[in-house]
Amino acid sequence: MRIGFVGAGKVGCSLALYFYSHQCEISGFYSKTAEHAARIADMTKSQAFTDINSLALKSDLLFITVPDDEIASVYRGISSDNLKNTIVCHCSGSLTAKEVFGEDDTELNIRKISLHPLCAVDSKESHREFEKVFFFLEGNPEITELMMDYLKGLSLNVRIISSDVKVKYHLAASVVSNQVVALINGGVELLEQCGFSKEDSLDALAPLIMGNIEHVLKNGPVQALTGPVQRGDVSTVSKHILSLDTYSDRLLYTLLSRKLLQIAKIKNPDRDFSKLEKYLTE
Repeated sequence: MRIGFVGAGKVGCSLALYFYSHQCEISGFYSKTAEHAARIADMTKSQAFTDINSLALKSDLLFITVPDDEIASVYRGISSDNLKNTIVCHCSGSLTAKEVFGEDDTELNIRKISLHPLCAVDSKESHREFEKVFFFLEGNPEITELMMDYLKGLSLNVRIISSDVKVKYHLAASVVSNQVVALINGGVELLEQCGFSKEDSLDALAPLIMGNIEHVLKNGPVQALTGPVQRGDVSTVSKHILSLDTYSDRLLYTLLSRKLLQIAKIKNPDRDFSKLEKYLTE
C-alpha cells in the first residue's frame, strides 16, 4: 500500500515516520511550504510533490493532515479521477469522514475514513510513542475493518467507533486533557493568592497532581477519590465555596462537587451524604 500525505506538519510527519519505520511504502508529500515536504520526503526516502493531484494519483491511502477547517477545501481541490480506488483519510478528532469528505464515491471506489490518535501530537517525533497510544477509526465500515487489521499489523492499538459518537469521543479527550489544565491553573492561582510565586505553586502541587493521576490510572476514579466530598464534610466544602472570589468559580466548584458526590456514593455506599447533597443543590 502506497501512503501519501497532504500536509507536512506534526501529525502528518509523525504518522509518516511511524509507517516508514515499519517498512511501509511512502509515496510522498505535498505541502503549501515546499521545504517542509522536501524535508520529510528525504527522511522517508519518498518524493516531495509540487502538485497535489500527482501525489493523489500515486497513493493508495491518502492522508489529509491539515488544520480541521482546511480539510474539506483541500479535498475538494483534488480531482476525483485522481482518487480512483483510493482510501482518503483525515485525522481530526471531532469531525467525521462524511462531514469532511461527503459520501463514499462508489463509482470511482473512493473510500473515506478518519483516523485519530488519542494523544497530544506535540512534535514531529511523537511517532516514538505511538505504540502506547490508542488510535480510533471511523468511516466506511468495510475499510475501517481492513485498516484496523492493517494498523494492528504495525503494532498499533486500534479501535473502531461509530460516526454518531465522534463528538462525544472528542469531548472525552478534551475533558481529561484541556479542561484538567484549567483546573490545575485554578489551583495555581489560589496558591498565588496565598503568597506563592507561580513557579513555587506548580512545584508544590506537582506531587499531588502526579500522585492523583497515578492513583486514578492504577485503581480507577472511584478508589482514587479522597477529600472533603467523599467524607461528606459539609463544613469544609462550605468554607471552600465561600473563599472563592467569583460566582463562576463558586459555581464550578459546586458543579464539580456534585459530580464527585456521585463517585463518593459508589465508594462509600453506607455513608450518609444527605446533608452535603442538600447543601450542594440548594
